[in-house]
Amino acid sequence: MKFSYQARTKQGEVKKGTVEAASHKTALEILEKHDFFVTSLEEEKNKGLNLKINIRIPFLKEVPQKEIVAFTRQLSVMLKSAIPPLQALKALSNQTAHQRFQEILWRMAQSIETGSPLSQAFGLYPNIFDQFFVSMIKSGEATGKVADALVYLADHLERDYNFNQKVWGAMVYPAFIVVALIGAFLLAIFFILPRLKDIFMAFSGKLPWATRAVLSLSDFFRGGGLVFVLFFLAVAAFLPVIMKKNKNVKRIYDQAILFVPILGKFFSKIYLVRFTENLSVLVSAGLPINQALNITHDIVGNTVYQKIIKEISERVAKGERISAVVFEYPRYIPPFVTQMISTGEETGRMDDTLMDAVNFYRQAIERTAANLTTIIEPILILVIGIAIAIFAIAIFVPLFRMGLEGMG
Repeated sequence: MKFSYQARTKQGEVKKGTVEAASHKTALEILEKHDFFVTSLEEEKNKGLNLKINIRIPFLKEVPQKEIVAFTRQLSVMLKSAIPPLQALKALSNQTAHQRFQEILWRMAQSIETGSPLSQAFGLYPNIFDQFFVSMIKSGEATGKVADALVYLADHLERDYNFNQKVWGAMVYPAFIVVALIGAFLLAIFFILPRLKDIFMAFSGKLPWATRAVLSLSDFFRGGGLVFVLFFLAVAAFLPVIMKKNKNVKRIYDQAILFVPILGKFFSKIYLVRFTENLSVLVSAGLPINQALNITHDIVGNTVYQKIIKEISERVAKGERISAVVFEYPRYIPPFVTQMISTGEETGRMDDTLMDAVNFYRQAIERTAANLTTIIEPILILVIGIAIAIFAIAIFVPLFRMGLEGMG
């Protein structure tokens, strides 16, 4: 939204202009940040036909992960240089180009200015700074090492960001092939087959099964079937939102995804890395093991592993060892990780041994992601070949027969 304002500077000079902000309150805060004493602030009304659609897609992040990674690294450097958190947040707020993130950082600075601790300021925005992030800051405040906690967080977030980029990068080529195949299919269904249908219907002989199947499919899509397919894809796209609302659906999905051929083991390693890395970082930051387990439970992202972590937390509180519990789940936690945890418990260096396991599985995941194209490519070639063969039979065989009839 755009607001017209009239204000005075500290020197008494009158200023007029416009400012863009998400709300009236935010616009006021932006002007006050520039030492303006606002005397008038009104939203500008749309003139003429100026429609603006503002849709927030649920599964997209409010602030990009890249922005959070850069902010965490910069804040850690500034605090290590003995710059006060308030001053650091204000400086980073002015520096960031992301408007929403700029407003968030400025409000966090205001919260600190009113006496709130840094962890509480971060806790105001749980959709951006999760419980893991806030707990690390609280641990740093308790030990007087907030800057060190931020360094841990920056390293962790950078590793996570780079890993996600590699995984998504490996999916670009298969996704491109699938989109191209769908585009060719729709082109044939809506433009090629309707032109040939009348010719095929005039054919005196019996049409091949492939031709009949393809023509029926064309009629289905042109008769409203495409709407049904698009609705199904929309439901699939919003499945994460549905799973958040329905725990039973999420539990079934989380269980099923771990048993999908090829991808099941891949996702299992991802959740395993989340579990071990988050636990390692929290333990190394000085958090009690039960608190670290409870935080890890909330952010691991899979109900199967959440159930295991919850059982670990309950049995550790009764005096059992972590390794004794995870030993009972070899399907989800491999013996290698169990042995690393056991070694960490015996030596008192669980954070280091867990991080060794993390590094091992990260490399395995990165190799799988790099080879994902090689694994999927033969499957895609087979699917494309079958599709082309069916369309070739469906279109050219009747035309060939009609040509023979015309010659005979």
